[in-house]
Amino acid sequence: MLLKSLYSLSKIYGFVVKTRIFFYKKSVLRSVRLPIPVISVGNITLGGTGKTPVVEYVARYLQKKGKKVVILSRGYTAAIKQKGDSLNKNICNDEYLVFQENIPDIPHLLNKDRAKSGLHAIRQFQAQYLLLDDGFQHLRLARDMDIVTIDALNPFGLGHIVPRGMLREPLKELKRADLFVLTHVDQCGLGEIQAIIDQLREIAGHVPVVETVHKPLWLESLKDHETADIQVLQGKKVFAFCAIGNPESFRKSVDGAGGKVLGFHAFPDHHIYTASELQTLNAEAQRVGSEAIMITQKDRVKIKNVRVSWDFPVWTLKIEIRIVRGNEIFENKINAILN
Repeated sequence: MLLKSLYSLSKIYGFVVKTRIFFYKKSVLRSVRLPIPVISVGNITLGGTGKTPVVEYVARYLQKKGKKVVILSRGYTAAIKQKGDSLNKNICNDEYLVFQENIPDIPHLLNKDRAKSGLHAIRQFQAQYLLLDDGFQHLRLARDMDIVTIDALNPFGLGHIVPRGMLREPLKELKRADLFVLTHVDQCGLGEIQAIIDQLREIAGHVPVVETVHKPLWLESLKDHETADIQVLQGKKVFAFCAIGNPESFRKSVDGAGGKVLGFHAFPDHHIYTASELQTLNAEAQRVGSEAIMITQKDRVKIKNVRVSWDFPVWTLKIEIRIVRGNEIFENKINAILN
């Protein structure tokens, strides 16, 4: 009965999505074209695909080329209060805070109306390029390049549109992409990766694929921001928790860096922690006999100002995207827009 209900809801949602796409293709609904290039980084599934570090990677690349770039986000689930930032009405989300830490010199605007936000970026920051975060479904704003991130751990959203599966639109719409960035390839076997690439070629044969990993760089202390070599994790008994779209990828990253995960707790993506929840997690870490607690940067930016007495070192696993295959493809695609 439940499966039948989900199937019906997926059909209804899918009809709405396909109708909207059709209207844009037939110009019944019109996209806004801004006077500067727009590069979109998005996905076709719900949940984490590694999109945030890919946005950061592209932003840094454009900046290294001497271009003024501004990131435009919708500000999904924005509920974190900020001080002194009138552009974003003092409310942001965890991704905004991560960008603020990692690329503080690249402006980041939150606004549901990203065409309006783009015009503001041009006037206020003299933007030369706009980077549309989570923009694959944002058809109202025309773009010059669509980068779609595909998580190797769950590439095709169980094959069904939400709520029966995790697809935000039909897989055939991947034909709109200009570049696929396959993430977490180190957490799957070579045969699995090839099967994903083969399916992408069946759907959108003309679209090239770049393979990436989330490379652990170092550990950072929640208490004093001191850093430690990643080797410190080797053989360390840890308890881990996170509130990201793909918690399993984080667990595998901790395992891959040498940590022995004795306990793991996953919260919904973008979850805002309470002091009570954090105290409970601390008690759970005690119960399983851990020596440290591991979190992601997206978790740290949300809990760093919450007053909690931790009985263990709390470490952030700092990571960044690394292209392991297809770097020339990536550069050629971006440089074509720069030129």
